[in-house]
Amino acid sequence: MNIDRRQILNFGAAAAAGSVLGAPAWAQGFPSKPLTLVVPFAPGGNTDIVARTVAVALGKVLGQSVVVDNRAGAGGSIGAMQVARAAPDGYTLLLCGAGVVVTVPEMVKTSYSRSSFAPLGLVNKSSMVLLARKNETRFRNFKEFAAYARSGEGKLTAAHSGPGTPNHLALLQLENLLKTKFTIVSYKGSGPALVDLIGGQVDVHFDQVTSSLQHIKGGSLQALAVLGPAQDPSLPGVQTVAELGFGEIDGTTYVGVLAPSGTPRDVHDKLAAALAQAVKDPQTVNSARELGSVALSSTPQEFARILDAEYALATQATKDGRLKAD
Repeated sequence: MNIDRRQILNFGAAAAAGSVLGAPAWAQGFPSKPLTLVVPFAPGGNTDIVARTVAVALGKVLGQSVVVDNRAGAGGSIGAMQVARAAPDGYTLLLCGAGVVVTVPEMVKTSYSRSSFAPLGLVNKSSMVLLARKNETRFRNFKEFAAYARSGEGKLTAAHSGPGTPNHLALLQLENLLKTKFTIVSYKGSGPALVDLIGGQVDVHFDQVTSSLQHIKGGSLQALAVLGPAQDPSLPGVQTVAELGFGEIDGTTYVGVLAPSGTPRDVHDKLAAALAQAVKDPQTVNSARELGSVALSSTPQEFARILDAEYALATQATKDGRLKAD
């Protein structure tokens, strides 16, 4: 599981951005009605927050409203399946992290695969942090947390936002680094997990800064460490796991938008261009910064490379016997 995604992202040319069918002039009158942006997680989490900001900006560029539709469950596969089965006409899109598309199918049988989608582009990236309650007395920093986790296998309850998510992969990587096992609790998104962490039902939660920053600033939660290659500017003074001497974890979460495979080429290209423009909207950029993330525009091919990198992580975790559905 110690695969460096930054190295993988530099390998070779970009992968193909999913199969699309040529259908000249389809995009001339597109879009003529509202679009649906499916979010495969519960409201309130990282992906949902990003989606609602992007939907507004994308709607302005396209001249049609973009409605966010939360379809939580099964690690994101319920929402992904809805989009994979949708008519490939550009009106139903999926906003998610790479794990939903490439990792979940490694764990469970799904009716979709990587080839079921055509990437349009990235929209956001955010750091991941290890969270605990602010008033936690058993461990007040990461080193005390590590000692507590190692003091008894399964003693510590750790939450993540769904099987196969970057949160789940980061949790497994930290288990490997600490050479211990947590009692893992899976949720349908970050929102419900944060509620239970604050309420004391779980000990720690692996989450993106995007959805946890308000709770950290509000004083109910604390970030024990950044699970990434560098400190996050939104959390000055919070060190990375590597800086603390425990090894490297890259839990950076990339979020992008995909269309069903088979979407006509001109419609696909129009959506990709509109998405890139929407992500650069000042309101989108400022909103991402306030949430603790970075608005990140890309080409479809660059997003495809992220998918390939995540797939490499997922397949290695599967070979190690560490990536399993609940």
